Amino acid sequence: MRSWKTRTWKNPFKSDSGQSMIIFILLLTVLLGFTALAVDVGMAMQQKSNLQNAADAAVLAGAQSLPDDSVKAESDARAYAAANCEPDDVVTVTIPTDKRSMHITITRNISTFFAKAISVNAMDIRADATASIGVAASVPWIVPFVIPKPAVFDYTHVYVMRMYGAGPYPSNYNYPNDYKAKYPTWPKTKPYPYHFDYMNVKIKAGSNPSVEFQSYLGYLKNGYKETFTVDQNMLYYAPSSGGTESVNTFATRVSSDSNSDYTKAKIGDPRVMLIPVVQNLLSRTTAENTKVTIIGFVGFFLEKVYKNNYGTSFWFEGRFLEDLNIGTGEVTYDPNADFGLRVIKLTR
Repeated sequence: MRSWKTRTWKNPFKSDSGQSMIIFILLLTVLLGFTALAVDVGMAMQQKSNLQNAADAAVLAGAQSLPDDSVKAESDARAYAAANCEPDDVVTVTIPTDKRSMHITITRNISTFFAKAISVNAMDIRADATASIGVAASVPWIVPFVIPKPAVFDYTHVYVMRMYGAGPYPSNYNYPNDYKAKYPTWPKTKPYPYHFDYMNVKIKAGSNPSVEFQSYLGYLKNGYKETFTVDQNMLYYAPSSGGTESVNTFATRVSSDSNSDYTKAKIGDPRVMLIPVVQNLLSRTTAENTKVTIIGFVGFFLEKVYKNNYGTSFWFEGRFLEDLNIGTGEVTYDPNADFGLRVIKLTR
């Protein structure tokens, strides 16, 4: 007997394919919207990165003039931002009253491309950067000698270097008037407070004294290339001696620099020496390569060099430099390490 299978007939005028198409179109629209937004956001992130680099560079460039000249600092920052930004970018510069920092905000409005399909026509991007001035904790190009922390330390007096003990004092030397006015009864056998001795140091022990000495003279003229930091040790080389080569190197620093005004001194000038400071000088009979610890750094402006008799009555004078900006580097906020050198630190 033939069996019959029951067939189910579909109505050709009734189908789910239309609903699927509608759902597909809706999902495609959403997907395209997210894709468009992702593309535009990616482009915005790239522009924000460029904007951040411009803000960082501008704030570092401007802060170089702080704290002395806030007007120039802002002008330099804006000029640098203008050179690296678009004409319609909005640049805001803020300098606190203490002039120890600078903040820059750069805002840019950018048009979208694909996101216009979901009615997002433009978006704002913003970059912020702050540079602060701190006490220099790391310094390159230092001279190869150290000075003790002065008993009296200020930036208004002339200091005499390598006039120690009871003399002999040069016959042509007259103490500055401010010495006499402040210390009218000071005994001639005792050095005035605005004076200090120095102690020669080196980076590491060497085996060839002749090569070592020539390196010392080169560093005395141009400074060590290596960077030194607070709490780092240096090695004792020799006491101050006033040797012919050394004295002539000091004199060369002065003669090769046309600027004799310490208020206009800047890093890189031959008269400007960056000197490590130690707590106390070691004995003049200390063994070579004995360690001595740096407690800070100071800038000193050479005003005059008096050769006189090499090795016995050589001396020079100058001034410590206040708020001398040496650029970027490590920062410390320890007041005991503050001898006037400043560095710029990006703190955003």
